[in-house]
Amino acid sequence: MASARLSPTANLLRKSRLFALPKTLNGPKDQTSRESGTATLPHPIRASIVTPQSSLARGDWGLKRPLPAKSTSEKSSRPVVRLHALDTYEHVTDFESAADHTVTLEKFQEMHMPMSLPSKVNYATSVVPRHQSPFETHLDNTETSQGLQEPGAKQFRHTGPWLAGQTEAEFAAYLKQVTRNKPELLKKLREQFVAKRSAEIRKLAQDNGEDLEAHPATVTDAEFNVYIKTLRNDPFALGPVVFDLLDLASPPAVPSERIGRKYYQSPGTKLSSFEYAVSGPPKTHPSAGLSYTRSHALIHNHAQFGPQAHQRPVEARILRPKGRFKGRMARALAGIGGIAVEDLNAMTFVEQGTPPGLTFFDASIPGGGKYWVTPIRASIDSDGRIGLSSYRASATAKAPYGIEDHHKPSTLTISDVATAPSPLVPRLDRQSFGQPRFQPSTENRPRRQPTRGTEDVARSLLNNLNSRS
Repeated sequence: MASARLSPTANLLRKSRLFALPKTLNGPKDQTSRESGTATLPHPIRASIVTPQSSLARGDWGLKRPLPAKSTSEKSSRPVVRLHALDTYEHVTDFESAADHTVTLEKFQEMHMPMSLPSKVNYATSVVPRHQSPFETHLDNTETSQGLQEPGAKQFRHTGPWLAGQTEAEFAAYLKQVTRNKPELLKKLREQFVAKRSAEIRKLAQDNGEDLEAHPATVTDAEFNVYIKTLRNDPFALGPVVFDLLDLASPPAVPSERIGRKYYQSPGTKLSSFEYAVSGPPKTHPSAGLSYTRSHALIHNHAQFGPQAHQRPVEARILRPKGRFKGRMARALAGIGGIAVEDLNAMTFVEQGTPPGLTFFDASIPGGGKYWVTPIRASIDSDGRIGLSSYRASATAKAPYGIEDHHKPSTLTISDVATAPSPLVPRLDRQSFGQPRFQPSTENRPRRQPTRGTEDVARSLLNNLNSRS
C-alpha cells in the first residue's frame, strides 16, 4: 500500500526542528520575589537548541531570523540557546544562553553516577545507603502500567493529586471536580463493594465445602446505601476506600498528638520511595533522564594501577562555610559538578581534618576553598532538584591520580622547615623582638658568626663584673 503524499508545506513542517520543540514546562512554585530573576532554575523548563558549526558561522539556528554572533559564537566556544519567544512585538527573537543546564548535565554525566530513589544519607556512620534503581520493573510504574498487577508493585505517579501539598483554593477546586464526577465514583464504589461481597461468599463456600459458583453475589440498592452510611460513620474504614477510589497519593504520617483522635486513616503508601510519601510524588520520572545506568557495578580502570575501588575523585568548591545564615545556624554548602550540596560536615572530616575554608571564609586560599569528594548517590526529589550525596575522598582514592587537598603553608612548625630546601634551622630557644625568625640565605651575604649560647653569655658577663671589681 502506497503511503499518502504530503504537500510541500506539510513536509516542511514535518521536518522542521522548530515545530519539534517540546512544550514549555511550568516553573517552580517556591520562587519568591526576593530571589533573583536571572538565577538558574532547579530544572530546565525549555529545550536547549544547538546548531552545526557550518550554520553557526552564518548565525543560522533554524529560527525565523539569524541570531547575532556577539551573543552566541563570540561569547562561547560551544553556544547553546533557549528560546523565549520566536517573534516579539519589536520583531526580535527573545533568547538566552542555555549553558547553565547543559554544562551541568555534561558534568554530571562525567561522574558516571546511576540514578537512585531518594533516601536519607546518615553521615554519622560509614554505612552507604542501599541503592534502588528507579528502572526496576516493580518500581517503574504509573497508574496505567501493567506491572501494577504484580504483588508488591510500587508506582511513582497517581491520577489524583497530593492533598498535603495543595493550597485551600486548589483543594476547593478539586472538591468541585469530585462532585461533578459523583455518578462515576458511586458506580466504581458499587463495583468494589460487589467484588468484596463476592470474595466473602466464595470464602464462606470454600470453608463449608460447597460449590463456589452456586451463590452469585447480588447487591441491592438498600444494601449499598447501608454500606455507604457505615463508611461515613467509621473514618478509619472510609479513609482507605477514598484513597483507593480517587487514586490519591498517601499523605505524611499522622502527628503524634492526633493519634488518640478519630482521623481518616490512609492505606500503606504505594509510592516507590518512602521519601515521596513525606514530600509528595515526583513531578518527573525519578531518573529525570539524567542517566539510564541501573547499577553501580562499574570497574574504574586506571591506566597504570589497574582497577580501582573508587572512581576518580571530584573537586568540590565551598560556596558557603558553616555559620549563621538568615538568623540561624546553617550547614556548609559546596558545589559538586554544578550541583549545590549540603551536609558536608561528615564524620570523615573529623578523621582526616576539616578542609580549609569550611569552618569560616578564608580569603588567603587561592581560588577559594576546595576539597576532593567521592559521589555515592544521586537522586531526584519531589521538586525536580538533583540530590547528590558524597563522602570526602580517602587517601587511597586520591593516590593513583596524584591529587591532594589544599594545605595552607606554615613556617612555624619543624616539619615544614625540615622539608624546605633552605639549609637554615630555626632557633627555638629565643627569638628577638621585631626580628624575623627565618632569614633567607644568599651566596653574596657574608657568613655570620654562630650565635653564642645562653651559658656563654652569662659566663662572659660574670668575668666582666669580676674584672671591674
